Amino acid sequence: MTKAIILSGGWGTRLRPLTCSLPKTLIPVVNVPVVERQITLLRSIGVKEIVLAVSVMSEYLKGYFGDGSSLGIKIHYTNEENPMGTAGALKLAEYYLRDDNFFLLNGDEIINFNFKEMLEFHENVNATVTIASKTVEDTSRYGVLIVNGETNRIDRFLEKEEYNPPKDMIVPMPVNAGVYIFEPEVFDQIAPKKKLSIERDVFPILAREGCLYNYSLKGMWKDIGTPLDLLEGNILLMKSLIEETAGKEENIIATSVQFEGNTTIIPPITIGEHVIVRYGCKLGPNAVIGDNSYLEKNAMIKNSIINNKVFIGENSIVEKAIVADNCRLEENVELKGNENALVILGSSVHVLKNIRLISPKDQHITYCHHEVVRRSID
Repeated sequence: MTKAIILSGGWGTRLRPLTCSLPKTLIPVVNVPVVERQITLLRSIGVKEIVLAVSVMSEYLKGYFGDGSSLGIKIHYTNEENPMGTAGALKLAEYYLRDDNFFLLNGDEIINFNFKEMLEFHENVNATVTIASKTVEDTSRYGVLIVNGETNRIDRFLEKEEYNPPKDMIVPMPVNAGVYIFEPEVFDQIAPKKKLSIERDVFPILAREGCLYNYSLKGMWKDIGTPLDLLEGNILLMKSLIEETAGKEENIIATSVQFEGNTTIIPPITIGEHVIVRYGCKLGPNAVIGDNSYLEKNAMIKNSIINNKVFIGENSIVEKAIVADNCRLEENVELKGNENALVILGSSVHVLKNIRLISPKDQHITYCHHEVVRRSID
């Protein structure tokens, strides 16, 4: 196998305001765009060509990746002028993928696992399609797989509204993780120039034919459907990457970071390239700080994501928040979310000094890009 396709369209409406100025698949996870992390994993097992199926904000993806040469891989693009569904988007790429089996990934999945093991499983069971799964307790957002425990063959594929667990019971079930391996004959099941869904229009047919198989993921996986998912996914991936160092590292800190005086670090944290940290800062746990950011004296950041080129003013506190690129927080600012609701700043938001933004129990506080925050919410 040398090819893959990544579905990279979609508006990412549940992630707004982060997706108002950036496509969902370019949102950073541990300081690298989510789809770039997928491409790197695919390249590591020998994939040499990738199709990015784009639609919304396609120019951003094309501008960022170009022909893929900077990543050592060849990238093609297919563009949906009108929504075609997951199967319709796949059909548009048939020209590039028809000659061999290939991976298909949803571009909004944070993953860190061994693709090679999944490919070996797919070939050993002689599957037409292998679906990677993860067992979860809350299945309400995912397609559910009814699997033969002895053969790993999928007997039924149920979309989220079709699965009804026993009343008042939590039943962990394998769900569709949005990572697949296809044999090229799948294209014969997809009519051209039609809006079709892989999950609704293709998988049920393959399940009835007995050639749809389940592969249970053994690594890290998290979709980024909501801001809370994005924050949790960053923390999970950061921990997964640190675990791969086999105890050599507690944090991921670039060598170009400048610490000016004493800084308290509570692992795990990630700090990107060329960040300046002034004295008295307290960072972590579970903080991800992007490239070229500046943390003034006594700033505190924990359980939060700070993207690139962000200024955090003196004595400011950021907790349970997501701060997009180019934001500026003046002195004595406090951003504080909770377990159910975050403070979320779109790109280039300016928060004036002494402002407090404290999320209500179950409602995010959000600001769109280029807004100036002049009033506290507490």
